[in-house]
Amino acid sequence: MAESIPKTMKAAQLIEFKKKYEIREIPVPQLGENDLLLKMGAAGFCHTDYQVWEGVYGSKLPLVPSHEPVGTIVAVGSKVKDPWKVGQRVGSLLFKHQCHHCEGCKATNDVRFCENNETAGLHNDGGMAEYFIADPATTVLLPDSIPFEQAAPLMCAGATVWNGIKAGGAKPSEPVGIIGIGGLGTLAVQFAKAIGHPVVALDNRIEGKDLAQGFPLKADLVLSEFDDHALEKVKKWSGGAGLAAIVVCTDHNSAIQWSTKALRPRGVCVPLGLPVDGWKLDAFDVIFQEKTIKGSLVSTKSETDDMLACVDKFGIRSHITTVPLEKVPDLPQMYMDPHLKGRLVLKF
Repeated sequence: MAESIPKTMKAAQLIEFKKKYEIREIPVPQLGENDLLLKMGAAGFCHTDYQVWEGVYGSKLPLVPSHEPVGTIVAVGSKVKDPWKVGQRVGSLLFKHQCHHCEGCKATNDVRFCENNETAGLHNDGGMAEYFIADPATTVLLPDSIPFEQAAPLMCAGATVWNGIKAGGAKPSEPVGIIGIGGLGTLAVQFAKAIGHPVVALDNRIEGKDLAQGFPLKADLVLSEFDDHALEKVKKWSGGAGLAAIVVCTDHNSAIQWSTKALRPRGVCVPLGLPVDGWKLDAFDVIFQEKTIKGSLVSTKSETDDMLACVDKFGIRSHITTVPLEKVPDLPQMYMDPHLKGRLVLKF
């Protein structure tokens, strides 16, 4: 039996860029005939959320943050088809409500490239509220083995690095690198190992190095980019020529520049960080070695289903710091702590 839905809810809102979130009482979002209403279980805080807080995306305010929402279905729109039912534990991906008629949709039929899509927590309300509207087309069923606080980072961090590793195109037996072992990199190391790659992890922080080997699926080699011999060590470890692919989970341009030099000829660099000033690369290194810089966005729904199956099978986990709703105003400052380890997650 569906629970009674209140008219209002508590939510965190960004009212002014670079100012603390405010906890407010706002209306529960209206359920559309093609929507799902979730009672929130958890919502993650990502680097993109920090950029939204800074004003990088020019978001219309006020805005409820977080594009990593997970929760329980409490109401189903009248035109929603199976398999969605009240009581299911689900997660919602960043993009929602594909228009199906813009040029992006005509070219790809992919909600990620729809010119009129909604983006939770970027330009539309996200998951840091007691209730959230999800689009069935971009909603995924959560395995019972994954608690809400672990599931939340999978909706962006996990879905992003899963697609990034796939975009690298390396065969399972080929060596790959992961640079930046924070919220994304921690999952990337475990995913790459689960797929079958030998993995080198690079991070300059002790917290990152700890995370690279802090779970059963550990990096085979852990180095600092500041190590004067790191490049030499990576090439020797990988057989001499360099890595088949490298996924860069930071927006530091120095890391992106360094990463291409660790690749073998025709290797692939997948930079997932978004430096506001753009990338700076060694053109001679890229062209003379025929290396590829590959763009990669968050996984599709079907790819995320595959990722969740991998998480379920291998017990992949994030290092989580949970915060209650009343502590959400402190999230941007907590995120910028240089000693932050893993992910920050609002748990309801």
